Amino acid sequence: MKALSFSLKAFCFVVFLGQCGVCEVTLVPFPAALERATIQVDTLNDILDGSLIIGNGDINALVYADSQGIVMTLTKNDVWDARLLTENDPPLPTLDLIKELAVTDSAFPMRNNNSGYVLPQGMTWETKDSYHAHPFPCPRQCGRIRLITDGHKQGQNYKGHLDLQKAVVNISNAFKRRVDIRALSDRNSFLVSGKSEIKLEPVHSKDIPAAKTGITAGVRWLKQTIPGDPDWPGMAFSVAVASGDTVHIIAITTSLESKDIVGDAVALATQTLDEHTEKLIENHELQWQRFWQKSGITLDDRMLENTWYRSLYFLRCVSKPGVQSTGLFAGLINDTPAWHGDYHTNYNIQQTYWGALAANHPELCEPYDRLMFEYLPRARWLSEQVFSIQGAYYPHVLYAYEPSDPKACKSRNGRQYIHHTWGMTIGVNGFSIQPLWWRYKYDPDPKRLRDLVYPAFRDVALFYAGFIESCEGEPTVQLGPSVSPEHWGWTKDLERNYDCTFDIAMVRYTLMAAIEAATLLQQDYHLVERFQAALQRLPDYPVSDEPDSPVVVDVRGAPPIRYNIPVPATPVFPGDGVSWWSDDSVKTLFRQTIQNLEWNGNNATVMLAIARARLGMPGSQAWLAREIKVRLRPNGTLSLNRLMPHQRFNDYGHYTEQFGAAMAISELLLQSVDDVLRIFPAITSGCNAGFRDLRAQGGFLVSASCTAGTVDSVEIHSLYGGLLRLQSPWPKIKARCGMDGTFQDVPIEKGIVAIRTKAGEIWQFQP
Repeated sequence: MKALSFSLKAFCFVVFLGQCGVCEVTLVPFPAALERATIQVDTLNDILDGSLIIGNGDINALVYADSQGIVMTLTKNDVWDARLLTENDPPLPTLDLIKELAVTDSAFPMRNNNSGYVLPQGMTWETKDSYHAHPFPCPRQCGRIRLITDGHKQGQNYKGHLDLQKAVVNISNAFKRRVDIRALSDRNSFLVSGKSEIKLEPVHSKDIPAAKTGITAGVRWLKQTIPGDPDWPGMAFSVAVASGDTVHIIAITTSLESKDIVGDAVALATQTLDEHTEKLIENHELQWQRFWQKSGITLDDRMLENTWYRSLYFLRCVSKPGVQSTGLFAGLINDTPAWHGDYHTNYNIQQTYWGALAANHPELCEPYDRLMFEYLPRARWLSEQVFSIQGAYYPHVLYAYEPSDPKACKSRNGRQYIHHTWGMTIGVNGFSIQPLWWRYKYDPDPKRLRDLVYPAFRDVALFYAGFIESCEGEPTVQLGPSVSPEHWGWTKDLERNYDCTFDIAMVRYTLMAAIEAATLLQQDYHLVERFQAALQRLPDYPVSDEPDSPVVVDVRGAPPIRYNIPVPATPVFPGDGVSWWSDDSVKTLFRQTIQNLEWNGNNATVMLAIARARLGMPGSQAWLAREIKVRLRPNGTLSLNRLMPHQRFNDYGHYTEQFGAAMAISELLLQSVDDVLRIFPAITSGCNAGFRDLRAQGGFLVSASCTAGTVDSVEIHSLYGGLLRLQSPWPKIKARCGMDGTFQDVPIEKGIVAIRTKAGEIWQFQP
């Protein structure tokens, strides 16, 4: 494995532009590793285990088989049934009412069992609210394609092969007939190559009118209209299929991008069919080649290595700049996705995008950033309505296309849904916008900081400052009332609704980020003082009362429980407040907490894996490998919970949040929390590994290799300039800037090398 020890020229051709200049990578960093990540399934006859995912970031498809042939279920990110019918919704809950009921109503909250509503005394509400009465708002399937190959027999088995590098699905049957399917990178069209009969089928739903179908100039099409509500105009989409002798083109167009959706879909399908197939494939593969050139890893543990590449591939299938953010599922297995297939912000939707940053694909986070920024006006209104506090408040459920001005809405409650229990977790507010700050830390574009990131952080920090100022307690407050995310709910006398670990971690993170952002922008000094004062009043994390082995718990006064979301670990991750650089006593407490934490297996794999790696807990890599192995489906996706024994949540589809596994794997190789780079901080002892152009906080691209656990070389490309802080991998270290420089000794202080870099510089390090 000595070949892993590499210089820049050892694994890619480069064009080097001047000393300390820019290096243009022209080859995939680790082609053998990418090739190993190829997915092969022996049968496509299961939409969960056997379906293969393809997509171009906007259009997507699950490719599987049934008794009638090959099936493609078509989706497009912006196709939503976004109706929100709030006429039967109860009044919005308020913090004042919760406090009042806790004191005056002895039955509160047990009368609602945390599944009902926070209502004034004497009021009852028997009707289902907008969330529970309808499957919408939700993304919708666009249609189904059926492909029948030569020699097809009913019940015949099809095998599938997914080449990640070229983003193509190859399908063959017992007669070796082959069909190749691509979601073309440069347009919203699927290319199906190979001799087959094709059928276009609408998806029938009781909630929307039947689709119209027709043929125009030999092109089959369907048009589906989705009705609106008093505040949303509805939308429509069209799917068109143009066929040649051995090629089919499937195009999708929506009313959000076209005034003549049928005509434009037909035109797109026809024009694409008229182009040379070889040129279409060449352009498609070139764009994916550029994607894979951005970064790469290689690991002794092939399962983790494969999962890293596959997670990035899946994310790229459902995300790219300018599109609607993906929801809870990649593709849809039916027309009524669980939990509305929406945006759950108490961790699910954030985790979807985590892997993009370290993998040097921050652009894939753009749809999430835009979703949160466009919601900001509504979040400001909600803060006033529910909490009577100036600022902004994001609830734990968001939908596509929510009108930005609730005051102008005709629908009840300003067309706003909020869960009366889980929607009141105040930590979710900061957690919703945290990815915006993370992206800035990894890609420190000052314009994005000024125009997008800071406005959101300023307003959420304003909410937190106002909330803390309303809390009782001096000098620290009793932070609440709030609800531990998906635990306890509202409790009698609010005895377990204060000082939630999740809330403390996310409030701290938000206030500190807002302070840093305002300072960088040199503005709002009066707010900085207010945020600093609020920060000083936060309580400590609650700890169990065992004198010999205390652990962090989720809320003050609670015992350790079996968690759904690993709340006691959140100060380590995603809270970023406890790290390798924390005091030993703090690290010991959180290591003990995580080691003893019990969870139900649903929602913690990625978060716990990253927390373990950041604290340097023994066996972090092996722990992650075990948890991935028991969730790994034959088609490369990860189920929500362990596959055995059977868990019903695993049956709901392909969870986009599991694409966050790429970040957990990256954290074994490179960490940059607290803006200090650590190289191979959590890989198994004696491991061989390498990575190229992983991205670190500060906007640094880092490459390194290790043989038998010993770091061989490190190279760091500074994209924006600024202070580089690197934990030295060796007792003594040398560095040079550029290929032609001379290696010089570099001082180490408390284990850290500090170098002031300029934008574009490439620094190389060796022992």
